[in-house]
Amino acid sequence: MIKGIHHISAFTKSATANHHFYTEILGLRFVKNTVNQQDTKIRHLFYGDYQGNPGTLLTFFEYKNIGHAYNKNNYFSTVFLNVPKGSLAYWESRLNDYSIVTEYNSCKQTLAFEDDDSLPLAFIETDETILPENATRHSDIPVAYQIIGLAEASLRVEEPEKTLNFLTNFLGLTRTKAIGQVADPATHFLTTVKPSCSTAVTRMGRGTIDHIAYSVDSSEALETLHQKAEESQLDIELYVERGYFKSLYIKEPNHLRIEIATEGPGFTLDEPVEELGKSFSLPPFLENKRAEIEAQLEDF
Repeated sequence: MIKGIHHISAFTKSATANHHFYTEILGLRFVKNTVNQQDTKIRHLFYGDYQGNPGTLLTFFEYKNIGHAYNKNNYFSTVFLNVPKGSLAYWESRLNDYSIVTEYNSCKQTLAFEDDDSLPLAFIETDETILPENATRHSDIPVAYQIIGLAEASLRVEEPEKTLNFLTNFLGLTRTKAIGQVADPATHFLTTVKPSCSTAVTRMGRGTIDHIAYSVDSSEALETLHQKAEESQLDIELYVERGYFKSLYIKEPNHLRIEIATEGPGFTLDEPVEELGKSFSLPPFLENKRAEIEAQLEDF
C-alpha cells in the first residue's frame, strides 16, 4: 500500500539562506512557496525535481527566531539523497567550493555534509539516472550528476523494536538484511531505526526534522490506513485535506511524527509545471484569506 517516501519536512531559521542552499548549491527546484496550514504566519518551502514528484521533496518551515537543536533521545537523523553512480567526486568538489565541510565514507560509499541549519544530509550513489523530464533546468549542475530523490531516512529512538513493528505491521514496509532497517518494496526507499545515544530530552530547533511522510496513491488507500489506525488505537494527530495532497498524521510508538500523504493532485493544482515556485501559492480553501496571510509574511 505504501509507495515509498513522499517528503521530509524540517525547520529552518532563514528562508533566504535555505532557498540559496537547496536551489543554487544542491540544484533542486523550488516547487512551492506556501504556508504552514496550521499556522499561516509560518512560510513553508518545498524543493524537489523539476516536476515536484513525491519521493524527491524536501520541505521547510521557516521560524526566524528558532534556536539550535539538541538531538538526544527520539529524533530523526540523517537524510540520504540518491545521486547517479560516479558522481560523489563531483559533489565533494562542488560542496568544498562553497566551503561546505564533507565527510566521505569509503565503506558505505556516502558523502556526508550539513545544510545551513545543521540538518545532516548525505549523498549515496545509485545505478539510476534522473529522467530527462525530471531534471532541473535552472542549475549549472549537469544532468549526469543531479539529485534523483530521497534514498533513506534515519531515526534514533529509545525503543527501536516498537518503531520497527509500527513500520512493518502498520505501514507494511519490509525488513531488510540490515539490522534495524526496513524498505518499501516498490521504490526501495530505506528507513533505518537505531537506538538513541542518550536518554536526555531532545530539543527541537533549526535543522530538526519535524516529520517524514510516506506516500499512497489515492484517498481511498489513505482512508483504509486511517480506519486501520483507529482500529489499532494508534495516536492519530490529524487527518486533513492539504489541497496538494491529503494527509494522515500519526505518532509512532516513540512519539515521532509520521505522515502518510496521497500522491495527488500534486503541485500543479494551482500552477502549471513550468511556473512552479514562481508565485506565492495557497490551496483553494485558503484563497479567501490571501491578503491577510500575505500581510503576515516577510519577503525573502
